[in-house]
Parts: sequence; C-alpha cells; structure tokens
Amino acid sequence: MANRDDVIIYMKYVKLDVVIPENYVWEFMQEFGEKFAIEDIYEGTSRLKAVDGYYNHPGGWHIQVTVFENYESNFYDFLQEFCTKRQLSFRQP
Repeated sequence: MANRDDVIIYMKYVKLDVVIPENYVWEFMQEFGEKFAIEDIYEGTSRLKAVDGYYNHPGGWHIQVTVFENYESNFYDFLQEFCTKRQLSFRQP
C-alpha cells in the first residue's frame, strides 16, 4: 500500500488594522502583548506578542496585529475593555 501524504490547513489568522489616538499607542502595544502572549509549552515560558507594524496617519496611529481566527472575538473584547478604561469610543467592525 502506498504512503498517503496529506496537506492540511493548520491555522487561520486574522490581520487587523486598528486606529488608536497617539497618546495611547504604547499602552495598547504593551497590553496587547500581555493579553495575547505566546506560550512556549516546551520551556514553560511565555513572551509578549509583538504587533506586526504601526505607522502615523492624519486620522491617528494605525497598529497592525495578527490573531488566530479563533481569538478574533477575544481581541474585540480586549479592545472594548481597553477603550472603556480610557473613555474612548469603539466601533465594532
């Protein structure tokens, strides 16, 4: 019997571009990194999740993040909490 090689999609990601007022950019990056920290199950450690990129734009700072598709609603919950603490409005997509 011949070997069967399978091709699968292992994980799906969602990339988001979030616009944040300038004075909250670094707080957002720090809290995002902590909330979505990447765990190393072999070493038993975790590291902060970095944002994919960021840039200034007249409408505010754009911060690009990637999360697992299964964590997309968790990200929106995180963003809602982040905004509520700072009295910022948040428009759900």
